[in-house]
Amino acid sequence: MEVMLLLDALEDILDKAPNLPLSSKSMINKEELQEIIKEIRIKLPDEIKQAQWIKEERQKILIEAKKEAENLRKECEEKLNKVKEERQRILAEAEKEAEILKKEADKKVQELIDESDIIKKANEQAKELIIAAQIDAKKIRLGSKAYADELLAELEKHTEKIIETIRNNRDELKNYKS
Repeated sequence: MEVMLLLDALEDILDKAPNLPLSSKSMINKEELQEIIKEIRIKLPDEIKQAQWIKEERQKILIEAKKEAENLRKECEEKLNKVKEERQRILAEAEKEAEILKKEADKKVQELIDESDIIKKANEQAKELIIAAQIDAKKIRLGSKAYADELLAELEKHTEKIIETIRNNRDELKNYKS
């Protein structure tokens, strides 16, 4: 700041001024001091305006960062809720399908039992159907969990990018020199 340099110049003049004999008073060039004081008066309003502008810009940036953070929080909550709903829907569908497969298997088993000459074969097929239904149900559950995990990972990456942007903006504010 130029005002600080001018104040340093005033201080130098006072420090280097010769003392009057037998006194603590000093001799100074009055015109030189008045000229520096005049320069300070001219420069000071500009530097005050600049400092005010910097303060206002900083406030605007902080407000914008808060809005962005709040929007991000809301967006993340919405995405998380959608992921939870999607996961619940997929799990419900998987359970429904598993129940249907189990009923079909039970029905098939009962039909095979009714035929006395192939009871042994019917029991084996029923077990296979039940196992296949359980495997299918497990695959569906695992698939839905993997899908939900993918959505959450994507949401996490997006959130990390926005947090990094906010950190960078804060660092810029901290490192800004007037």
